[in-house]
Amino acid sequence: MLGAGTDFAMGQESPIASAPRISFDIPSQPLTSALESYGATSKREVLYDARLATGRVSGEVRGVFAPSEALQLLLDGTGLVGRLVSENAVVIVSASPAAGQRTTADVDTRKGDPVLRARYYAVVQERVREAFCRDSALRPGRYRIAVQFWIAPTGTVDQTRLLGKSGDARIDSAIETTLRGLKMKEVPPPGISQPLTMVVAPRPSEQAQDCAGIDAIRTSGGAN
Repeated sequence: MLGAGTDFAMGQESPIASAPRISFDIPSQPLTSALESYGATSKREVLYDARLATGRVSGEVRGVFAPSEALQLLLDGTGLVGRLVSENAVVIVSASPAAGQRTTADVDTRKGDPVLRARYYAVVQERVREAFCRDSALRPGRYRIAVQFWIAPTGTVDQTRLLGKSGDARIDSAIETTLRGLKMKEVPPPGISQPLTMVVAPRPSEQAQDCAGIDAIRTSGGAN
């Protein structure tokens, strides 16, 4: 359901040293088409709000690079950055927060306990999964979307931003409505960098087991 791992929560580029190097041949061009070429070459899915790419021109990427290194070159000068949210999915976001949006990019995450952070990411993922599974329109497996959200010190989601659209306006609206105000079971520990980035991806029906546990609880009468 979610793009988990360090980049899911930290919202930062993964180290590129261990990534396999690939030959890229992407000339400078409108950013939308450049991102399509990048995705095809790197075998990564690129998710972004189409409005971010409008009017922007990519940098040239020619040579052999690790995928994240190539993406940095492609986005050079655009004011955008790429963030890996799973092994084969990357989201494109603004390098600077929009007006009114909080950021904790200046947090020194080394001061936080990495074990506590990882545990909290799991808490957030499970809480969002529960909320989505309880809404028939949002049950994962049928649609794809990426969304960023901010969690207040109280543990409540207080801001959201969709990175693109699912193709169904009802789903897009329901995602924002469900996330905004959602209360986590724990408050964020020190060292959490925000926003958090979540990817919901479609999967074959035989693999879509995200809601199996929730359904079992509801069937037994244990749901709240």
